[in-house]
Amino acid sequence: MEPDRPLGLPGEPFIWQEAAVKGVETDKGIIKARKVVVAAGAWSHKLLGPVGLECFFRPEKRQIFSIRAAGRPSLEKLLWSKGFNREGCMPFTILPRPRVFIRPAVEEALWLGYTDELGRLFEEEPELEPKPEPEFYELGIYQVAVKYFPQLEGCRPHASWAGYYAENPIDHQPVVFEEAGVLVVGGASGSGIMKADAIGR
Repeated sequence: MEPDRPLGLPGEPFIWQEAAVKGVETDKGIIKARKVVVAAGAWSHKLLGPVGLECFFRPEKRQIFSIRAAGRPSLEKLLWSKGFNREGCMPFTILPRPRVFIRPAVEEALWLGYTDELGRLFEEEPELEPKPEPEFYELGIYQVAVKYFPQLEGCRPHASWAGYYAENPIDHQPVVFEEAGVLVVGGASGSGIMKADAIGR
């Protein structure tokens, strides 16, 4: 933060000075800029909070669990269900309630997940990278998915991942605004690939 008209006084900017973000501090020193773009996804609030700007979206953990279909005839038959698409595999499927999803993976696997809202914290985990929770699959996703697809009976993940959505909890739409010399872009809430072109424009 710097005043628009610096006076060279220690502690600037003061409350009686017009001020804005004039650059960024990096491990290579300060880089000055006419405008700073913050498009840091789920970590944007960590950059904006210290200068008193609200980004209106927060990190929310999401998890994927992969079930290997190769070598399991009933799962292979489910994965390679013909007649839905050119690939000859089952379509991306969202179960009615709760909305557990199953995504076919051409790597001979099924990816299962669930976008939990209420009860999921809007914050990062203490570890550098979020960790998938085995009980989230075993006590949640699995219990729902196996009722619709009995082929999943007894299946446990061979791989799993976790990450963060930059979640706008108000309407799940991207947030794009400019304030105090900063252009803030983010909050696509997990559908950024579909909204990226419009956000960029």
